[in-house]
Order: sequence, then structure tokens, then C-alpha cells
Amino acid sequence: MLEGRQLSVTKAAVLGLLIGATLCAGCNPPGDDQRVQPTVGAAKGDEAALDDRTPIHVDAATRFAVLTEMRTMLNAVQGIVGGAASGDTAAMRASAATAGMAVASESGENVAAQLGADFVQLGMRTHTGFDSLAADVAQGQNREVVLRRLATIMGNCVGCHNQFRLVVQP
Repeated sequence: MLEGRQLSVTKAAVLGLLIGATLCAGCNPPGDDQRVQPTVGAAKGDEAALDDRTPIHVDAATRFAVLTEMRTMLNAVQGIVGGAASGDTAAMRASAATAGMAVASESGENVAAQLGADFVQLGMRTHTGFDSLAADVAQGQNREVVLRRLATIMGNCVGCHNQFRLVVQP
């Protein structure tokens, strides 16, 4: 009985640490000024004061195309993870293929010009990563290899969302 109680206390302590870390996820240690704190302008609705990511000015159609593409990639990630969890390699391969170069809106000249070279290069690396992942699954790579590759691809997604924001030009 005592062992079960100690395990519960340990689980509660770990949960407490996780909650504390989550609540302080936006906290910066003393001297760490990586992120600029919102200014008085932020209180007045100045978006740039709240969001210091690099703005990319696009038209509404380009924004819609890019966001649709991002949702496609997110759905692919869910399909890959779900397939990995159930051992369904066909689902993993099919899901990865849906986010490959075939859906890359950045390849259009007008869209690429609006998005800029850094964004386009990151997008292309991400799409080719999904295509390569689909090929790896088709060649029989094991689940651990696939998930490690997916983690790398998702690093591109996280990096993009941390670096850029789309701003619609009127």
C-alpha cells in the first residue's frame, strides 16, 4: 500500500513540475532578452509590437493557399503518427505523400515572389522531406526511423511558425 502511495506522490510531483514549466514557458531567465517584451504600442493594438516575427506581405489568395498547404501538412503529420501508432505503413506512406512537392504552392512564380527566398526554401525542404519520408516508408524503414525523420520535418514547421507571419496587403 505504501509503494502505491509513493508512486502517486511521485506522479503528482512530476505533474506539478510539468504544469509549472508550461505556465512559465514564456518566461525568460534573467539576462535572456531573446524575445522583446510588448511595448505600450501593444496595448493600443499595434500588431508589430506584439508579434516580432518577420512579416511577409502577401495578397489574400496567397495567404489562403499557404494556410491551406500548412493544414495539409498538419493533417499529414497526424496521419503519419496515427499510422505509426497502429503499425499501418500504408497510411504512413499515403499521409506523407499528401504533403510532398505535389502540393507546394511556393513553386508558383507569383507566390514565391511574395513569400521571399527564405520562406520558399524552407517550404521546399519541408515538402521534399515529406516525399523522402514517403519513399522511406515504402522501402520498409522501421517506425522509429520514420518518427525521427518526421521530427526533423516538424522542426521546419516549428521554425517557420516561429520566424514568419503572413500579413495581407490591402
